[in-house]
Amino acid sequence: MSIFPYIYFMIKSFGITHNDDQISLYAGLVTSAFAFAEFSTGVLWGRLSDKIGRKPVLVAGLIGTLLSMLVFGFASSLPIALLGRALGGALNGSILGPLIGGTLAEPCKNYPQLFARGTLFDRYPFLLPNVVCAMILVSGILIGILFLEETHQEKRFRRDVGLELGQRLLRFFDRGRHADPFNKSNDSSFQESRTLLDDEPPPGYRTTEGSPRYPSSRSLSPAAPPYSRSQTRIRLERKDTSTGTQKAFTRPVITHIIGFGILA
Repeated sequence: MSIFPYIYFMIKSFGITHNDDQISLYAGLVTSAFAFAEFSTGVLWGRLSDKIGRKPVLVAGLIGTLLSMLVFGFASSLPIALLGRALGGALNGSILGPLIGGTLAEPCKNYPQLFARGTLFDRYPFLLPNVVCAMILVSGILIGILFLEETHQEKRFRRDVGLELGQRLLRFFDRGRHADPFNKSNDSSFQESRTLLDDEPPPGYRTTEGSPRYPSSRSLSPAAPPYSRSQTRIRLERKDTSTGTQKAFTRPVITHIIGFGILA
């Protein structure tokens, strides 16, 4: 969540100083704490994702962002605000946009008919936008745990209890639905043709092509030269290193880098 719409008024509510220049300085410190913490821990999160997988790191990032928003929303002093923002950056935080922060900040002042004075949101006037964003993150965390698949090449085949639970929930809600009209597994003609295709040919028509005992003489293409394991590994490594940069810096990645550079 972007804090730019209300960070000035938040620092001013702390009562640290009444000098506008000093307020702007403290607002810049709070804002930059997120980016500095994220920059300092980004490589560590990347290495951790290589060890434990992409999915746990993504879910942990959402949980860290949720905690940092709650800490920042309950902040009543400058150190707590700095801690909340630094915690969000260090725990792989993300940005939801300035609309929520600008609209929901100071609800007792902007929406007195809905939020009365003397309530929790009057004591913490910048809590509401963080709570709303935290609720959005809760839904993202649940979706990530239940339906997000692991993409790490070495970790993707391990058991995922959350994904199994998500599949059970989908089967439970799909139990009362009608059969898929595009599913031909129930079609009798389809089953008959599939049976004919799956039947083995008669013994007299069996081919010996590709058999290790009876090499086929009809194969006109020369066989590929055999490679050892070391030669195969070297060929794969050369192929990966030649296309690794092209795979990493795709057009969407470059667009995001330029966009974050402009926003920074």
